[in-house]
Amino acid sequence: MKGIHVAAACLLLPALILSGPEIRSLSPAEASEMLKAPGCYLVDVRSIAEYCLVGHPVVAYCIPLTFWNEREQSFEPNGNFVQDVQVRFKTSDTLIFICRSGGRSLRAAQEAFSAGFSSVYNIREGFEGEKDENGHRTAGGWKNSGLPYTYDVDPNLAYTFR
Repeated sequence: MKGIHVAAACLLLPALILSGPEIRSLSPAEASEMLKAPGCYLVDVRSIAEYCLVGHPVVAYCIPLTFWNEREQSFEPNGNFVQDVQVRFKTSDTLIFICRSGGRSLRAAQEAFSAGFSSVYNIREGFEGEKDENGHRTAGGWKNSGLPYTYDVDPNLAYTFR
């Protein structure tokens, strides 16, 4: 019987390691409230095109997790993502990550955590939220919650290529 427990633990251990750290997800309203505290920042990890053309939270820094490749019509990883975050923020800062609907921002938060940022969060509904019955992103998200957003690009928050 003891061997069965050890075997089960050996099977589960790789899954636990691969799943990464447990990152807390916030609603857009919870994130907005947290951003009032000093040392707390919002990082928009969508592509530059999404940030500019779809809009973004007024206080969001643009640091793409991926770049849009027009020729290939696909996203490509930003190989400098962690370094880009490290240049802008201290590891003691609280970072809240946002993307379109929550998937990329969760990956970004996990990468930041692995790089030594201990206070990281994900906005589970993202900027645009989930799709409604017609396939439009009208359910939840920062934009649909009445929180402040803009299409204007503040040079202090814009992505800086190195």
